[in-house]
Amino acid sequence: RGGAASETMRGGVEAATPRRGATSDTTRGGAATETTHGVAESKEEEDEEEPPPHHRAAPVDDPELFAFLAGIGLAALAPRFADELIDAATLRLLTVEDLETMRIPPAAARAIVDAVTATGSRKLVVHELLDNAEVHQTKIQRELDEHRAELARLKHVLGRRVPETLVCPISCEIMKAPVFAADGHTYERVCIEQWLLSGKTTSPMTGEVLEHSKLTPNHFARSTIGAFLDEARELGRA
Repeated sequence: RGGAASETMRGGVEAATPRRGATSDTTRGGAATETTHGVAESKEEEDEEEPPPHHRAAPVDDPELFAFLAGIGLAALAPRFADELIDAATLRLLTVEDLETMRIPPAAARAIVDAVTATGSRKLVVHELLDNAEVHQTKIQRELDEHRAELARLKHVLGRRVPETLVCPISCEIMKAPVFAADGHTYERVCIEQWLLSGKTTSPMTGEVLEHSKLTPNHFARSTIGAFLDEARELGRA
Protein backbone atom coordinates (compact mmCIF):
# COMPACT_ATOMS: atom_id res chain seq x y z
CA ARG A 1 0.00 0.00 0.00
CA GLY A 2 2.89 2.38 0.75
CA GLY A 3 4.36 1.68 -2.67
CA ALA A 4 1.09 2.48 -4.35
CA ALA A 5 0.87 5.73 -2.45
CA SER A 6 4.38 6.69 -3.52
CA GLU A 7 3.55 5.99 -7.15
CA THR A 8 0.42 8.08 -6.86
CA MET A 9 2.34 10.97 -5.32
CA ARG A 10 5.04 10.80 -7.98
CA GLY A 11 2.37 10.81 -10.70
CA GLY A 12 0.70 13.84 -9.18
CA VAL A 13 3.98 15.73 -8.99
CA GLU A 14 4.77 14.90 -12.62
CA ALA A 15 1.29 16.00 -13.71
CA ALA A 16 1.54 19.24 -11.75
CA THR A 17 5.06 20.03 -13.00
CA PRO A 18 5.08 20.89 -16.72
CA ARG A 19 7.66 19.30 -18.89
CA ARG A 20 10.64 21.48 -19.77
CA GLY A 21 10.03 21.07 -23.47
CA ALA A 22 6.37 21.95 -23.12
CA THR A 23 7.23 25.13 -21.28
CA SER A 24 9.64 26.12 -24.06
CA ASP A 25 7.01 25.40 -26.69
CA THR A 26 4.47 27.55 -24.88
CA THR A 27 6.97 30.37 -24.50
CA ARG A 28 7.92 30.18 -28.15
CA GLY A 29 4.28 30.20 -29.16
CA GLY A 30 3.61 33.30 -27.08
CA ALA A 31 6.64 35.07 -28.48
CA ALA A 32 5.58 34.16 -31.99
CA THR A 33 2.09 35.48 -31.33
CA GLU A 34 3.47 38.72 -29.91
CA THR A 35 5.86 39.06 -32.86
CA THR A 36 3.01 38.50 -35.32
CA HIS A 37 0.91 41.15 -33.60
CA GLY A 38 3.88 43.51 -33.63
CA VAL A 39 4.44 43.02 -37.37
CA ALA A 40 0.73 43.51 -38.06
CA GLU A 41 0.64 46.69 -36.00
CA SER A 42 3.76 48.01 -37.72
CA LYS A 43 2.25 47.26 -41.12
CA GLU A 44 -0.97 49.05 -40.16
CA GLU A 45 1.05 52.07 -39.06
CA GLU A 46 2.97 52.07 -42.34
CA ASP A 47 -0.28 51.81 -44.29
CA GLU A 48 -1.70 54.74 -42.36
CA GLU A 49 1.42 56.84 -42.89
CA GLU A 50 1.77 56.20 -46.61
CA PRO A 51 -1.38 55.08 -48.43
CA PRO A 52 -0.97 53.15 -51.67
CA PRO A 53 -0.77 55.21 -54.87
CA HIS A 54 -4.36 54.50 -55.92
CA HIS A 55 -5.60 55.95 -52.60
CA ARG A 56 -3.57 59.15 -52.80
CA ALA A 57 -5.27 62.37 -53.83
CA ALA A 58 -4.54 62.95 -57.50
CA PRO A 59 -3.61 66.47 -58.64
CA VAL A 60 -6.25 68.43 -60.51
CA ASP A 61 -6.00 67.82 -64.25
CA ASP A 62 -5.60 70.78 -66.61
CA PRO A 63 -8.42 70.70 -69.22
CA GLU A 64 -6.32 72.71 -71.67
CA LEU A 65 -3.43 70.26 -71.37
CA PHE A 66 -5.73 67.25 -71.76
CA ALA A 67 -7.34 68.79 -74.86
CA PHE A 68 -3.89 69.47 -76.33
CA LEU A 69 -2.69 65.91 -75.74
CA ALA A 70 -5.95 64.48 -77.06
CA GLY A 71 -5.56 66.57 -80.19
CA ILE A 72 -2.26 64.86 -81.02
CA GLY A 73 -3.41 61.39 -79.97
CA LEU A 74 -1.50 61.29 -76.67
CA ALA A 75 -4.34 61.65 -74.16
CA ALA A 76 -3.10 58.51 -72.38
CA LEU A 77 -0.10 60.51 -71.13
CA ALA A 78 -2.27 63.05 -69.30
CA PRO A 79 -2.02 61.24 -65.92
CA ARG A 80 1.78 61.35 -66.16
CA PHE A 81 1.71 65.14 -66.49
CA ALA A 82 -0.87 65.39 -63.70
CA ASP A 83 1.39 63.41 -61.38
CA GLU A 84 4.23 65.82 -62.16
CA LEU A 85 1.90 68.82 -61.58
CA ILE A 86 2.56 70.10 -65.09
CA ASP A 87 -0.11 72.25 -66.74
CA ALA A 88 -0.41 73.62 -70.27
CA ALA A 89 1.57 76.77 -69.45
CA THR A 90 4.47 74.75 -68.02
CA LEU A 91 4.42 72.29 -70.92
CA ARG A 92 5.30 75.10 -73.35
CA LEU A 93 8.63 75.55 -71.51
CA LEU A 94 9.74 71.91 -71.64
CA THR A 95 12.23 70.40 -74.08
CA VAL A 96 12.41 66.89 -75.48
CA GLU A 97 15.06 66.07 -72.88
CA ASP A 98 12.82 67.34 -70.08
CA LEU A 99 10.00 65.11 -71.23
CA GLU A 100 12.24 62.08 -71.54
CA THR A 101 13.32 62.49 -67.90
CA MET A 102 9.62 62.11 -67.07
CA ARG A 103 9.75 58.71 -68.79
CA ILE A 104 7.86 60.01 -71.83
CA PRO A 105 8.81 57.89 -74.87
CA PRO A 106 11.22 59.78 -77.19
CA ALA A 107 8.83 59.71 -80.15
CA ALA A 108 5.99 61.07 -78.02
CA ALA A 109 8.27 63.71 -76.50
CA ARG A 110 9.29 64.93 -79.95
CA ALA A 111 5.66 64.96 -81.12
CA ILE A 112 4.63 67.03 -78.09
CA VAL A 113 7.39 69.62 -78.56
CA ASP A 114 6.68 69.90 -82.29
CA ALA A 115 2.95 70.35 -81.62
CA VAL A 116 3.66 73.01 -78.98
CA THR A 117 5.87 74.90 -81.44
CA ALA A 118 3.29 74.64 -84.22
CA THR A 119 0.53 75.79 -81.90
CA GLY A 120 2.57 78.81 -80.87
CA SER A 121 3.18 79.72 -84.52
CA ARG A 122 -0.52 79.39 -85.34
CA LYS A 123 -1.41 81.62 -82.39
CA LEU A 124 1.00 84.27 -83.63
CA VAL A 125 -0.57 84.14 -87.11
CA VAL A 126 -4.08 84.29 -85.70
CA HIS A 127 -3.20 87.22 -83.46
CA GLU A 128 -1.65 89.04 -86.43
CA LEU A 129 -4.74 88.43 -88.54
CA LEU A 130 -6.99 89.63 -85.74
CA ASP A 131 -4.87 92.73 -85.27
CA ASN A 132 -4.98 93.49 -89.01
CA ALA A 133 -8.72 92.90 -89.09
CA GLU A 134 -9.20 95.23 -86.15
CA VAL A 135 -7.12 97.94 -87.84
CA HIS A 136 -9.09 97.45 -91.07
CA GLN A 137 -12.42 97.58 -89.24
CA THR A 138 -11.40 100.70 -87.34
CA LYS A 139 -10.36 102.45 -90.58
CA ILE A 140 -13.64 101.59 -92.29
CA GLN A 141 -15.66 102.66 -89.25
CA ARG A 142 -13.82 106.00 -89.12
CA GLU A 143 -14.50 106.61 -92.82
CA LEU A 144 -18.14 105.70 -92.30
CA ASP A 145 -18.43 108.13 -89.38
CA GLU A 146 -16.97 110.91 -91.57
CA HIS A 147 -19.41 109.94 -94.34
CA ARG A 148 -22.36 110.14 -91.94
CA ALA A 149 -21.20 113.52 -90.68
CA GLU A 150 -21.20 114.81 -94.25
CA LEU A 151 -24.68 113.38 -94.88
CA ALA A 152 -25.88 115.26 -91.82
CA ARG A 153 -24.44 118.50 -93.24
CA LEU A 154 -26.10 117.87 -96.62
CA LYS A 155 -29.41 116.82 -95.13
CA HIS A 156 -31.13 120.10 -96.06
CA VAL A 157 -29.96 119.68 -99.67
CA LEU A 158 -30.66 115.98 -100.04
CA GLY A 159 -34.17 116.10 -98.65
CA ARG A 160 -36.16 113.22 -100.06
CA ARG A 161 -34.26 113.07 -103.36
CA VAL A 162 -32.14 110.04 -102.38
CA PRO A 163 -32.69 107.02 -104.69
CA GLU A 164 -33.40 103.80 -102.78
CA THR A 165 -30.69 101.98 -104.73
CA LEU A 166 -28.09 104.14 -102.96
CA VAL A 167 -29.38 103.37 -99.48
CA CYS A 168 -28.26 100.42 -97.34
CA PRO A 169 -31.23 98.21 -96.35
CA ILE A 170 -29.71 97.73 -92.90
CA SER A 171 -28.66 101.26 -91.89
CA CYS A 172 -31.18 103.08 -94.13
CA GLU A 173 -28.39 105.55 -95.00
CA ILE A 174 -26.59 106.42 -98.21
CA MET A 175 -23.77 103.89 -98.52
CA LYS A 176 -20.07 104.71 -98.32
CA ALA A 177 -18.61 101.31 -99.32
CA PRO A 178 -21.39 99.35 -101.09
CA VAL A 179 -20.84 95.59 -101.52
CA PHE A 180 -22.78 92.69 -102.99
CA ALA A 181 -23.72 89.83 -100.67
CA ALA A 182 -24.59 86.25 -101.69
CA ASP A 183 -28.28 87.21 -102.00
CA GLY A 184 -27.49 89.69 -104.81
CA HIS A 185 -28.43 92.75 -102.76
CA THR A 186 -26.13 95.66 -101.99
CA TYR A 187 -25.25 96.69 -98.42
CA GLU A 188 -22.92 99.02 -96.60
CA ARG A 189 -19.80 96.91 -95.97
CA VAL A 190 -19.58 97.63 -92.23
CA CYS A 191 -23.28 96.85 -91.73
CA ILE A 192 -23.31 93.51 -93.57
CA GLU A 193 -20.00 92.47 -91.96
CA GLN A 194 -21.44 93.13 -88.51
CA TRP A 195 -24.54 91.17 -89.54
CA LEU A 196 -22.45 88.15 -90.49
CA LEU A 197 -20.08 88.43 -87.52
CA SER A 198 -23.05 88.31 -85.17
CA GLY A 199 -23.65 84.74 -86.35
CA LYS A 200 -26.49 85.41 -88.76
CA THR A 201 -26.45 83.23 -91.89
CA THR A 202 -29.58 84.56 -93.59
CA SER A 203 -30.21 87.44 -95.99
CA PRO A 204 -31.28 90.72 -94.33
CA MET A 205 -33.60 91.30 -97.29
CA THR A 206 -35.17 87.89 -97.99
CA GLY A 207 -34.53 85.90 -94.80
CA GLU A 208 -33.19 82.99 -96.86
CA VAL A 209 -29.95 81.22 -95.98
CA LEU A 210 -26.91 82.77 -97.68
CA GLU A 211 -24.87 80.35 -99.78
CA HIS A 212 -21.63 81.99 -98.65
CA SER A 213 -20.34 84.99 -96.72
CA LYS A 214 -18.14 86.47 -99.44
CA LEU A 215 -18.66 90.19 -100.12
CA THR A 216 -17.92 91.80 -103.49
CA PRO A 217 -17.48 95.57 -104.00
CA ASN A 218 -20.30 97.16 -106.01
CA HIS A 219 -18.27 99.63 -108.06
CA PHE A 220 -21.26 100.88 -110.04
CA ALA A 221 -23.19 101.79 -106.88
CA ARG A 222 -20.10 103.48 -105.42
CA SER A 223 -19.62 105.54 -108.56
CA THR A 224 -23.29 106.52 -108.62
CA ILE A 225 -23.21 107.52 -104.95
CA GLY A 226 -20.07 109.61 -105.55
CA ALA A 227 -21.71 111.49 -108.41
CA PHE A 228 -24.87 112.02 -106.40
CA LEU A 229 -22.99 113.47 -103.43
CA ASP A 230 -20.85 115.69 -105.66
CA GLU A 231 -24.07 117.20 -107.01
CA ALA A 232 -25.40 117.67 -103.49
CA ARG A 233 -22.18 119.43 -102.44
CA GLU A 234 -22.48 121.85 -105.37
CA LEU A 235 -26.06 122.61 -104.39
CA GLY A 236 -24.96 123.13 -100.81
CA ARG A 237 -22.39 125.75 -101.86
CA ALA A 238 -24.88 127.68 -103.96
